[in-house]
Amino acid sequence: MEQAELEKMVHEVLGEDYKDYAVGQYRLVEDMRENCARVECVLVDNHGGETREIEGLGVGLVDALFKGLKSSLSDEYPSLNRIHFVDFSVAGDFRSASSAEGSDALGHVRLVVENSSGREFLFEAESHSVSASSCDVVVMCVEHFVNAELAVLRVFEWITEARERHRPDLVEQYTRRLSELMQNATYSESIERMRVRTMR
Repeated sequence: MEQAELEKMVHEVLGEDYKDYAVGQYRLVEDMRENCARVECVLVDNHGGETREIEGLGVGLVDALFKGLKSSLSDEYPSLNRIHFVDFSVAGDFRSASSAEGSDALGHVRLVVENSSGREFLFEAESHSVSASSCDVVVMCVEHFVNAELAVLRVFEWITEARERHRPDLVEQYTRRLSELMQNATYSESIERMRVRTMR
């Protein structure tokens, strides 16, 4: 199943509960001699209105932001600990520049992330600010895997309810959907947590 199809399925499962993350502004302090950066920002869920203060340390903006988001969210969404970058690139479209210097050209940022099964996911953003586009692709990546995990848990709930209602037809239908969603990442830890909660 293609990434776009997986994302469409996640949207269908979650509906209005889909998390639409954004970072409007950030504060970056970077010591280039020490090769260390600190980023601070507020992560906003445009659907639910929830906000989180994010702080991350890394070797640059992208590394610090990704580590900060993982640190804040991975307790709730452990699948974030099972993804890693495999490609990151920036390309400029200098035909789009409006200044004589060409330094305001559109920057196209491309991020490729790999999950624990070796499957790759592509996230892209474009703007006149390379740093803004870099933030965007990192947030898009995290948003994708958070929502995928929420969708897996919801479908797992549907399967449990269908079994309790003695509906093998629905169990089969939802199990098929669950197996497709599991292509995003490994969710064994989250599913086990849910099992423990439902047994109490």
